[in-house]
Amino acid sequence: MGKTCAFLGNNYDKFLDINLGHRTPPNLKARIREEVINLIENEDVDTFLVGEKGGYEIDAYDVVLDVQKEYPQIRIYLVISQMTDLHEMGDIYRENWTIRRGFDDFILPPKCELGYKRLCIVYRNRYIIENTNFIIAYNKREGKAYEFCKAAKGKGVKVIELAEKQD
Repeated sequence: MGKTCAFLGNNYDKFLDINLGHRTPPNLKARIREEVINLIENEDVDTFLVGEKGGYEIDAYDVVLDVQKEYPQIRIYLVISQMTDLHEMGDIYRENWTIRRGFDDFILPPKCELGYKRLCIVYRNRYIIENTNFIIAYNKREGKAYEFCKAAKGKGVKVIELAEKQD
């Protein structure tokens, strides 16, 4: 059995609770792709935990779906924080519905079905850091994703940071 990789990062689609629209930073998808392929070929990664909780997670998910065409042995698990996420994604990203639905299975971590929406995201992220060997991160600012990546490092997870921090 191989290793697992997940993705955590800042939502670059929002700043101060203002929706900026989906604006992928230049070359970010190419950098994600490079790291994903490196982990498959050199680190025995065969499982990817993906999400759709913001621009970075959506972009990482797109990259993994594309890489799976070349490496069909990899497995993709959509990690959700609430069952309603499966329905909401269809409404929010209806134009991309057929593209984004590729995953081998979905995971609803323990406690997620019981809690308040923001707490469910915490449970989801805790599940991720407890069940992965690698995290490909994008954290330009300190925030919740940054704190989860810091906690993951403390648990021995290798965090590959793609962003240079800003103040």
